[in-house]
Amino acid sequence: MNNAQLKVRIDSLQASHTTDGTLMVSGEASFKYYDRGGFQVRPIPFQSYGEAAVALNNSGVGAIHVVSGRLNIFKPNDANPNHRMLLTVERTIVVGGQDASPSTPVNPVVPLSPLTSAVDSPRVPVPAVSNGKAIAQYDSIPF
Repeated sequence: MNNAQLKVRIDSLQASHTTDGTLMVSGEASFKYYDRGGFQVRPIPFQSYGEAAVALNNSGVGAIHVVSGRLNIFKPNDANPNHRMLLTVERTIVVGGQDASPSTPVNPVVPLSPLTSAVDSPRVPVPAVSNGKAIAQYDSIPF
């Protein structure tokens, strides 16, 4: 089974419902990768159902997500002479974009106890908290 994990930005979004009432979201996202000495940005169409679709729909266009799902590659045919890809998103985490609150500190300062010095104690970032839930910080990931 092919499984892909990508950090993507949502570029377009269309929401509808299936015949059984499940939310279905589809659209186009873009992801960044490293190729030939520089970073490249490429679009990828996606679709999602259920919980992941609700998260994508609530965040809207411009939001940044870390997604996990299946990557389907379709063979060329007469109508489409090139290979096509479709990412089916099964899980997602919102990491930024329009809904990110600027008042939440990214890396709050952790006070040191008087018995430790700043030189020999590593500084551990504390996760930001929003609505009682910890928000993971993925800004240090190089993609």
